[in-house]
Amino acid sequence: MDLILFSCRARINSFFRQKRLQRVLLLSLGLVSAGVYSWMFAFLLQQAGEGSTKLNVDQVLEYTNLFMLAIIILKGFFPAYIPKANLIPQLYPVSALERFRTELVVELVSPFYFVLLNFLVLMYLMSPFYTLLHLLQSVLVILTAHITLRSLQVFIERRVRWRSANFYSAAVMAAAFVALQVRKPMFYPASEWLMLVVHLAALSAFVVANFFLEKTASEPRRKTVNYSSNARRSLGWRLFKNHKQARQMLLFGFFFKAFILGADALAVAKKGEHLLDQGGALWLFVGPLVVFSYVFNNVWGFYRNLWLTVERSSGTVKDFLTVTWMALRLPLLIDAVLTFVYVAVFNHDAAFFIVMMYMASVLVLAPLSIIASIISPKTVSGGLFSFSAKASYLFNFIAIGLLCLLFLPLIHPLLYLVYPVVVGGAIFALVAVLKEYPKYKYKLFETHFKAEA
Repeated sequence: MDLILFSCRARINSFFRQKRLQRVLLLSLGLVSAGVYSWMFAFLLQQAGEGSTKLNVDQVLEYTNLFMLAIIILKGFFPAYIPKANLIPQLYPVSALERFRTELVVELVSPFYFVLLNFLVLMYLMSPFYTLLHLLQSVLVILTAHITLRSLQVFIERRVRWRSANFYSAAVMAAAFVALQVRKPMFYPASEWLMLVVHLAALSAFVVANFFLEKTASEPRRKTVNYSSNARRSLGWRLFKNHKQARQMLLFGFFFKAFILGADALAVAKKGEHLLDQGGALWLFVGPLVVFSYVFNNVWGFYRNLWLTVERSSGTVKDFLTVTWMALRLPLLIDAVLTFVYVAVFNHDAAFFIVMMYMASVLVLAPLSIIASIISPKTVSGGLFSFSAKASYLFNFIAIGLLCLLFLPLIHPLLYLVYPVVVGGAIFALVAVLKEYPKYKYKLFETHFKAEA
């Protein structure tokens, strides 16, 4: 218990140790957003209770739980993948159960979950249709989503011993969770307290499954570099293949994008309607955003040795742009093939817009990624209480905002005139930053190399 309390205090103190004003403002913004969203959902519950909408109260409650479930899982992978934090080193003399319990509790002590809890409490106070039973059930949904995210991170980052007894135990407990949830999933609103007990038992089985999964996957994946003497293979291919962390994050980003586009294709095949037309935010996955937000908005954080080589050999702007393009072209080609296959088969009606938007987004996001890598470098390495992404959150959200501007022609074709303005602004900003590069290179070196000292 002392270890948990100490870790929680250190976790809270770490939030406001640096950039205190900025983080306080962000937390305030999150609390205001929680109040706005709680009022919106309370209003929807009121309308559903009065019969003013097609949805009934149970459906609104179900969509609220699904909304939280999706947000918690997606926050770990979009706009960038966030690795699982290893708060206690494996060599530290702490039992596996104590380590698991401490890490689980500390992970829940975060501004995100604090804002989410405020959202639930405010909605409970605002709406008579959202009872204490529903509030406790939503808390169980949050915990289940967090355990799901942890399990996915373990599969991605660690080497699983598939034949160990711990893995079989995890599989049995996961099967128990599925068996308890298959009839009435947790996100369905409960009508009696007994159902809450069933959901609590299912969550307990899931937590135990996650514990055994971490025991069987205690070792990180081995870092290997595959060398090739074949001169016909380009440097871009070698950069993609040999940097395991960058490759892993890019491949997961492609998988995530393929999942979203596949869901849209399935909706077209079954209902004849695009999910993209129902949720405007899904259009973000049509562009190459995952390539930049996962890796290339911090390209020198991943390929820091390449940056140092160019800086010490010539240090010219032309060489920097050349090696950036070498590293970018293969991932961008894979993303483009994935997008255009989807367009050719399932969304050829919007082919002209998607092609124009994709080309413009490359011309906008590529300069922005170089700007982000120079102005806001981040060290690509896990650290104690390090829950941050591998690229700047600020520039990831700037990239999302600029990409949203490229969707304006969906409103009216005349808004294609926005494209030259956005592309020209991105290139102008890149030129301005490159002129100041000699001042930023010392910060790059300090961030990527001196941070290890």
